[in-house]
Amino acid sequence: MKSLFIDGPAGRLHVQDSQGQGPSVVLLHGNSSAGAAFAAQCQALGQRYRLLVVDLPGHGQSAPVSPEHYSFAGFAALLSALVATLQLKDYAIVGHSLGGHAALEALPQLAGLRALVLLGAPPFNAELAGRLFRPEPTGGLVFKGSLNRTERERLAAAFVAPSQQSAQRAAELDSFIAQTDPHVRDALGKALAQGQFADEWALLQASQVPALLIQGDDDAFIDAQACSELAGAALQVRRVPNCGHCPHVEAPALCNAWLAEFFQDTL
Repeated sequence: MKSLFIDGPAGRLHVQDSQGQGPSVVLLHGNSSAGAAFAAQCQALGQRYRLLVVDLPGHGQSAPVSPEHYSFAGFAALLSALVATLQLKDYAIVGHSLGGHAALEALPQLAGLRALVLLGAPPFNAELAGRLFRPEPTGGLVFKGSLNRTERERLAAAFVAPSQQSAQRAAELDSFIAQTDPHVRDALGKALAQGQFADEWALLQASQVPALLIQGDDDAFIDAQACSELAGAALQVRRVPNCGHCPHVEAPALCNAWLAEFFQDTL
C-alpha cells in the first residue's frame, strides 16, 4: 500500500493506494474508526482493484478539521472533492456506517460512480430512521467527545457482536477510537439531533447507482430485519449471521466474496 497525503478543502487527507490494476474502489470507514479497519479487504482485493482507503478527517492519519465539517454533509463534500482531485471515473465506493452515509449524501455530486456498497449503513430519512435504528446501546458514547479508557472499551465492545469479541479486536478498535478527534463524535451527534441529514433513500433511488447493503444480524445499532424490508430494485440487501456493526472486520471472507461478486457485475 502506498500512502498519499492529499490537501482537501478543509485539511490534509491520508489515503492508502493499493495500486491494483483493476477499477478504482474508494473505501470509507465509520465514526471513530480508520482506514486500517479495511486491512482484510486490502489483502484479498488490493491487486484485483485499485483500492483507495481513506482516513476521514479527524480519523487515523488525516488532519482534524473545524467541527462544522463533522456532519454527513460535511464528510460528503470532502468525499466529492477527493473524487474530483483523484479524477476517478467508473469507480465504486464501499462505505461503512458514517462512510456509507457520507457517500449517500454525496450521490448527486459523484459522477462516474458505478457501484455503492454500504456496510452497516442503511439509507434512511426522517420516516425510516425510527424503524432502522435501535436505541443507542452505549448510552450516548458514540456521540460523546472525550472518552476515558473505560468508555472507549464500552464503545469498542458495542461495535462487534458478542460472539466476535476478542482481546486483539478490542485493542484495535480502542486504538481507532483513541486516535479520533473528539470533536467528531460531539459535532456529528449535534448535527444529527438537529436533523442535519438528507433523504438518503430518495437520493439512492434517484441516482440509479447499483447498491448493496451488507448488514450484520446482531448489529447493536441497526435493526437487520428492518433493513431487509428495504430490498428491491434500488438496493440489494445481504445479511451476515453472528455479526455486529462491522461486517468487513467480523466476517471478512464472506464480505470480500460479496464485494468481488458485486463488482464483477457492476464495474
